[in-house]
Amino acid sequence: MDRQRSTVSIALFIAVVVGQAAFAQKQVIVEPTPGGDNKTQMDLPTDFHRYYGQNVNQWKDAERKIAKADLDGDLNYDGVISNDNPADGGAFEVTPPGLILGRGEMTRFLMRIFPYRLDYPGEVVITLEVAGINRESKTGQFSSFEKEQASTGRIRVWADNEKKRLLLDSGDPNRRHFEWVVDAPGFVSHLPGVYPRLVYVEGVEPSPKFLGDLRLLLTVSQRPVGSSRETYSEYRKKAIKAFRTTFDHYLLTITPSPHPKDFTTNNVEGVWISPSQTITTGN
Repeated sequence: MDRQRSTVSIALFIAVVVGQAAFAQKQVIVEPTPGGDNKTQMDLPTDFHRYYGQNVNQWKDAERKIAKADLDGDLNYDGVISNDNPADGGAFEVTPPGLILGRGEMTRFLMRIFPYRLDYPGEVVITLEVAGINRESKTGQFSSFEKEQASTGRIRVWADNEKKRLLLDSGDPNRRHFEWVVDAPGFVSHLPGVYPRLVYVEGVEPSPKFLGDLRLLLTVSQRPVGSSRETYSEYRKKAIKAFRTTFDHYLLTITPSPHPKDFTTNNVEGVWISPSQTITTGN
């Protein structure tokens, strides 16, 4: 009898533990709704950018563009990144939850830069950066890096699918942006060899509260020759900006496990790399 009771107790204990784990796995984080209280300025594709700046009244001024920037991922989870499929881009890129990525999972992003202008002075700067979004503030900004880390998920961005060259880490204050620079004369002829067309985003830590709490941003900008990210902001305050920044971005949500997928080509292009195929490195 004692042995039977012991067996029953162990079974109940296991059931409780499993039940708690299942409950934690199914907990729903808050989903921002279009026009709702959790929508922020960082969701907007024409959002003001602290580094380069953007006049929202001139964002359609094609004559002042240097290039078109296009960042594409597999938003419909079919294993193919298609520029012609509206489910892989458009409003879905900037509407929460954005792209859903499981912890330990990697997915491929495609960057396309189409030059518009040749007759301009300075350098062309292609920048890829990541930031957390504060959905408890209309601005989307956090008051400190520490608060951001406590309130958002975490991703890393790699230049290769073998994770040998790290570009970005949303959890590392020193790896929040990465730049590729080319001078004006070589912009068109050398552009294909300047930046990688493919980058790989890895889910590291789940989003704790809100869907779409991370933003991956691609920008293409003009700045004076010899200036830097730090000095350009001072230059912009004193001079009229000749050419406007173009950009494209994706919202991301990190979940404990991968989102279900329906591959149309058996993932032959390697758009998705499951957690079992990749090892997440340390902090």
